[in-house]
Amino acid sequence: MFAHSALSRATARGLPRAAQGSHAQAQRSVSGVIVGGGVTGCAMLYNLAKRGVRCVLFEKGELTCGATWHAAGLVTRFHGGNNFRLWHEEGVDTFNAWQAEGTPLSFHTPGSIRLIPDEKDYIKEAKYQVGKAKIFQGLFGCSQHRLISPEEIKALHPLVNLEGAGIYGGILTEGDGHIDPSSVTNAFADRARGLGGVIKQQTEVVGLNLLPNKQWEVITRTAEGGEDRTVADFVINAAGLWCDVLGRMAGVRTPSVVLQHQYCITEGIPEVKEYHEKHGHQLPVLRDLTGSFYVRDERDGILIGPYEYASAMQLAPSEWRKTGMPLDHANFLFEGDVERLMPHLERAMEILPQVGEVGMKTVLNGPTMWPADGNHLVGPAPEWDTAPNFWMACAESYGIAHSAGLSSYLSEWIVKGEPPYELKEADPARYGAWATKDWVAEKVCETYGMNNHVHYPNENLVGGRPVEPVPNKDIYEILKSAGCQFGFHNGWESANYFDPSSGGEQHGNAHGSFDRPPYKDLIAQECVSMAGFGGICYWPFAKYHVSGPGAADFMDRLVPNKLPSVGRCALSYFLTPQGKINSEVMLVRLAQDKFYVVSYPEQEWFDWRWMHMHKPAEGVDIENCTADFGTLMVSGPESRRVLGQLAGDEESWSKDNFKFYAWRDVELAGIPCRALRVSFTGELGWELHPATRDVAPLYKVLKSFEPRLCDWGGAAMGSFRLEKGFKAFGSDMTKDHQALEAGIGGKFLRMEKNFIGRDALASSPPPARKLVHLEVSTPQDTDCVGNESIFDSATGEVVGFTTSGGYGYLAGRSIAFGYVASASLESGASLAVEVMGSLCPARVQDGPFKPQ
Repeated sequence: MFAHSALSRATARGLPRAAQGSHAQAQRSVSGVIVGGGVTGCAMLYNLAKRGVRCVLFEKGELTCGATWHAAGLVTRFHGGNNFRLWHEEGVDTFNAWQAEGTPLSFHTPGSIRLIPDEKDYIKEAKYQVGKAKIFQGLFGCSQHRLISPEEIKALHPLVNLEGAGIYGGILTEGDGHIDPSSVTNAFADRARGLGGVIKQQTEVVGLNLLPNKQWEVITRTAEGGEDRTVADFVINAAGLWCDVLGRMAGVRTPSVVLQHQYCITEGIPEVKEYHEKHGHQLPVLRDLTGSFYVRDERDGILIGPYEYASAMQLAPSEWRKTGMPLDHANFLFEGDVERLMPHLERAMEILPQVGEVGMKTVLNGPTMWPADGNHLVGPAPEWDTAPNFWMACAESYGIAHSAGLSSYLSEWIVKGEPPYELKEADPARYGAWATKDWVAEKVCETYGMNNHVHYPNENLVGGRPVEPVPNKDIYEILKSAGCQFGFHNGWESANYFDPSSGGEQHGNAHGSFDRPPYKDLIAQECVSMAGFGGICYWPFAKYHVSGPGAADFMDRLVPNKLPSVGRCALSYFLTPQGKINSEVMLVRLAQDKFYVVSYPEQEWFDWRWMHMHKPAEGVDIENCTADFGTLMVSGPESRRVLGQLAGDEESWSKDNFKFYAWRDVELAGIPCRALRVSFTGELGWELHPATRDVAPLYKVLKSFEPRLCDWGGAAMGSFRLEKGFKAFGSDMTKDHQALEAGIGGKFLRMEKNFIGRDALASSPPPARKLVHLEVSTPQDTDCVGNESIFDSATGEVVGFTTSGGYGYLAGRSIAFGYVASASLESGASLAVEVMGSLCPARVQDGPFKPQ
């Protein structure tokens, strides 16, 4: 999406001369500049050219000379996440099609087997993943993931020795494998050139200037020293190992670091050669979770690629975090260190004894750029206010496998103004300034080292936490002393639950589970105490002040419901042009021309970017005041009395005088704050928004004034909202879901208004699926967590999927939200949810669940 909408269509065939401005008339103009000639940059050039967008790609060396050339080239259909599976599927399908057309790709497709350890949590994770795959197969056209036995593994890969290897089974995906990275990069490049894309090699980008009309002037220098300038509507950072260098030119953070990834290649193995000659194709790719490595054929030998453990893996030199990787390090490799790999290689020789019978031909140690969580940086820069039209397609930890899907996804976003589906986990806006290079370095060691560990639905990794300096240190220390078990929210720490016996020591992932968690009794007590009397929960919401003479018109355009009057609040949504759900916010009207906008902690830079993408040139000021205010949620049946008495004026806090969705400035024991009469738990309650420096003092005052107020956290909040039937943004409502199918209507959707997304909603047919509230008869101590398949019990057909779930501790019920085909709901079909491989009866709940 271009910052000035007049260009969003006009520049598809090149910039009109009238729009260039006098400064640009002597310069080359294109729609977009792509920086970086690895697989991602060339794939972006191709996919934008396919959509009629004229771009030039600048590469300071030769194509593939960064991290692409030495990649192992794995291309698999499996991914443990959600929509990343679509990237994987698109890559496999695209490369198969191209190879069938005669393009030389060296794409070997023997299939892949993920070896599942014979351990309870690994087995549950495998069943969960296979169940999730049924959603994508049944509803979105993806391929089957099949759980197979050790005997079936042996039949497919006769060299493997599973006796005594502790293997439960495997997840088989067919038709995938590995590809030659240079061949596929050149295939993207050749196709892009055929569609009008331009590639300039030996041409380094040495400067970026943002022009007054929000275009970019890109300054380049050739190997011979010649300098040129190109004006572009947008720039894409696909600079791979040097993405942070380019980011600094634009004033954009690139929270990623260079790490070392090693793999070994054996000498020829007779059994491998014999298999090839007999079957005419390679052996399946293996991924051994126990040994944390992948194995594939490399000619007649075996390639073994370990993910080293956090204690052993190595990053690039620390000075690179400040300077970037040296620009002259094209085709660079670190020195191989086989000793670091020995724990992995010893395991490899257990399951593939032939590896131990030959020597190692190659130990390759290549640089690769990773973000903290390993999930790429793909999307518009969060700093859209200062770097508009700057896009990121970098820090790709799985660049070859993701190239086709990533480039298609991002090209759609650039052209249409919104992504085709939700992939917030790859968006650079998930990181703020707290994600320093040193923090990323610490966190990425944890991430890389845990690549093949079990990943729990309640995963809570403690590496790099809390960030330094702790942004909410005073309240953090108080809650920690009370036994708070923290969760991480965009750099902030807030309560998941409280364990007074912990002394503040963090359990982290020690209590990770696919079952109801071991701390369930603590959550239950928080629910009982809060609902029976009252309690306090600290939460680090994102917050903004939006003001100015154009503020009301601006906010009215952003949200689909009526703006609140002064003194009132309104729950609202930011919708995309296609009517999908971009964010959920609370609008607090401070004055006719000033709003206090409260959003989810993780949405801080997403909403900041969205508002600046649509902000008019004049008349609106947006201030990010997240760090200036904190929030204490005071809830429960005694909350009104406690707050009224503390304020010294119970009458003003009465039901008639402080109505739902009202707000006012108050003082509590001399501490000023904004009090919002809202509650996400469905219980009586207020949000108190004091200055950040006053959060801890206000918490102490409340606890001292009424010691019976309990502490409660996010786990209890989740239980309350599930029981009340409150859908959650981020799971039940995302950019995968259109407003009408999510049940956003009535006062939340005023079609007489001219809001973003209105036209798409007005012209859309009745929703083909609907979000429903479900009771699920799960096995004891097991609940839905989201992304489980929903079946028509009579036909066995997948008719939907869950989006969130958990246990209602007061209702004593296992509860979920999910999208179900409208036809199934209208026919009264009997529903069942697959939970850990078992089909569990489910029924649609009408209204909130009542406490037992």
